[in-house]
Amino acid sequence: MNNLALAGALATAPSSAFAELRERPRFWFPLLLLVASTVAISYWYYSMVDIEWLKDAMFSNNPNLQDAQRAAAMGMVTRTTLLWSSVVGSCIALPVFLLLQALILWLVAKITRVPLGFKHWFAMANWSSLPALLGIVAAAMFLILSDTNQVSPGVLQPLSINELLIHRPMGSPGQTLLDSLSIPGLLCWILMIVGVRTWSQRSWLFSSTFVLLPIVLIYALWAFLAFR
Repeated sequence: MNNLALAGALATAPSSAFAELRERPRFWFPLLLLVASTVAISYWYYSMVDIEWLKDAMFSNNPNLQDAQRAAAMGMVTRTTLLWSSVVGSCIALPVFLLLQALILWLVAKITRVPLGFKHWFAMANWSSLPALLGIVAAAMFLILSDTNQVSPGVLQPLSINELLIHRPMGSPGQTLLDSLSIPGLLCWILMIVGVRTWSQRSWLFSSTFVLLPIVLIYALWAFLAFR
C-alpha cells in the first residue's frame, strides 16, 4: 500500500493496515501531516484571536497568581510570542510526544515478549494518531463559522471532554488534563489495540491491557497532581 491507501485502510480495515506496517514500518507521512496541520491551526488561531481578551482569560482563573504576578505575566505575553511559541512548540512537542509514546509501547513489548523493534512502535504511534486530524478539521470549522475573535484556546481541542461536557475555564485545575481526553484520542487508543492484536496475534484482553494500562497509570498520576 502507498501512504494514502494505508491511511484509508486504518479507517476501513485497520488490521490489514497494521499487517502492512508490520512488513514495512514507516512513519514520515503521518508525522509530517500531523505536525503541519497542528502548526497551521495554531498559527490561524493566534493570528485572529483577540489577544487582550485571551490574556485576561489565561491568567484570571489561576489561583496561584497574585495581582502583581498576574499583571507581570500579562505584560510579557504578546501575539507574536504566543503565535511563534505555539508553532515552534508544535514542531518539537508533537514528535517528542510520539517518541515517548513509542518508547512506552516498545518497553511494554519487551516485557510481554512481542518481538518487534522500536521503529515498528514509532510507526504505530504515528499512524494511530491520525484520528487527531478529526479534531483539527472540527477546530477549523469552528473558526470559520465563529462570528467573534474572542475564542478560547479550547477550540483547538473541540472534541475534548472539557469542551463537550465539563467546560472548565483556562488556568483552572485539571483543565489541561480534561482537554487532553477526547474522542480522537479514544480512536487513537482503539487503533493501537487493533495494531497490538494484529502484531502479537494474542487476545483482545492482552492487547487492551498492553495499550491501556500505561495510559491509565499516566492519567492517574496526572489527575493526582492536577487536583491535589
